[in-house]
Amino acid sequence: MFLDTYATEGVRPDLAAEAFEQYGVNAFRARFGEAQRSFVVAERGAALVGFAEVLLRSTPVPNSALIGAELMRLYVQPGAQKHGIGRALLERVEGLAAESGLSALWFTVWEHNTGALAFYAKQGYVVVGATNYAFRGQRYANCVLAKQLAASASGA
Repeated sequence: MFLDTYATEGVRPDLAAEAFEQYGVNAFRARFGEAQRSFVVAERGAALVGFAEVLLRSTPVPNSALIGAELMRLYVQPGAQKHGIGRALLERVEGLAAESGLSALWFTVWEHNTGALAFYAKQGYVVVGATNYAFRGQRYANCVLAKQLAASASGA
């Protein structure tokens, strides 16, 4: 799913290395062990069609006064998009953040990922700044998006 986003002109060696480093078994094994990191998955039958990864701790939003949970990744396979899966994953992550007592959710999106930017705008997220995603000598301009969350029903 990472390559569907960034490798729009083909898979270069730097993109392949980043994909293996960030999405390999060892990378996920390490992230699964972090207490403040949560994963939400979407399956169709026995197949994984999407997932979200969130850090449930107070993290400053770059270039903003906001502090909140950081959505690290939300991916839905292209064939499963436009069926409410991304919205359901995002709503679950928002709920986890609110239940953890966090008042905002934020993340970055590659500035050329117009589909994702439009999707998040429909979900109430606004661009609050900009940053770069850098790896192996390449820099990708990203928008920083955030949303204030409603208080949890449990009063957390």
